Amino acid sequence: MPAGMSVKGPGRRTAARAMLLALLAGGAWPGAPALAQGSAYAPDEVKAAFLYHFGAFVEWPSGAEPEDAITIAVLGDRDVAAELEAMLPGRTVHSRPVQVREIRSIDELGDAQILFIGAEVTGDLSSLLDAVRNRPVLTVTESNGALDRGSVINFALVDQRVRFEISLQAARMAGLELSSRLLGIALRVEQSSGLHYLPRAVLAALRAVFPASA
Repeated sequence: MPAGMSVKGPGRRTAARAMLLALLAGGAWPGAPALAQGSAYAPDEVKAAFLYHFGAFVEWPSGAEPEDAITIAVLGDRDVAAELEAMLPGRTVHSRPVQVREIRSIDELGDAQILFIGAEVTGDLSSLLDAVRNRPVLTVTESNGALDRGSVINFALVDQRVRFEISLQAARMAGLELSSRLLGIALRVEQSSGLHYLPRAVLAALRAVFPASA
């Protein structure tokens, strides 16, 4: 597909799923061929695909596991909510259907397991994250410094591609266990000590670009 074109029409959901599988297989690293034409996908499509697949790599604490459906609540981003509405019908995670719930306030979160807080409400980000702190909710944001304010996953745009960073401390506070496969494709992972590490795949890519001097 020529660069600059976006995936539209009936094939959108299939393409988004294929794109995510490529990311999860390691295609998200700098220079990886799977996303050599990363501009073919709009950021909202990529974020929606990530949000859908995140649930497959999270273990909720005992007593808080999704019973009937996995619900993704979206606050402050109509476009991402619309992408999820188009993508999710007929899809499952761990044999459970996945649904989207667009909300206008944190009071409408209900029993949603995943909460995406869009850029439209970034000004209230700290109070929104405080409202769900220590609850078994996977919080996903798109704001600089969001991990320091308590978000579990934060989207970041790197070289015009949507990537994400993870706070293990925030995940533990929420009682969530994240799969090593998810950690392995993160842009960076923040430890509880405040230190950061780059996944081995990223380090390998950096070494390939910047080999050590002989």
